[in-house]
Amino acid sequence: MELSTPQAWGGLGLVFGLLVVGFWPLVLLAVLDVSGTPRKALIATGPASICLGFALLVLVCGYRYGESLKWSRRQTWSLAVMFLGMGLLGGLGLWFSES
Repeated sequence: MELSTPQAWGGLGLVFGLLVVGFWPLVLLAVLDVSGTPRKALIATGPASICLGFALLVLVCGYRYGESLKWSRRQTWSLAVMFLGMGLLGGLGLWFSES
C-alpha cells in the first residue's frame, strides 16, 4: 500500500478506526475475566459494534465516493441501515442464547 498521498493515510486511518470501533468489546472480553451479565453484554455488543463499524464505513465511502461507485444516497443509507439491523439482531440473538 502506497502511503504517499493524504488520501491513502485517510484510508488507512479509516480502516484502523473501523477495527477499533468494531472489535473493542471482543478485545475487552479477551483481556478481562468476567462472568454473568457483563460477559453477556460484551458478547452481545461484539457483532453490534462490528456492524456499526461497517455501517460507518459504508456511510463515509458512500458520501465520499458515491458518484464514482454509482450509489445514490438512498442506496448508501439502505446499506448502512441493513448493517445496523444485522448487528442488532445478532446482538440480541447472542444475548438471549448466552446462558
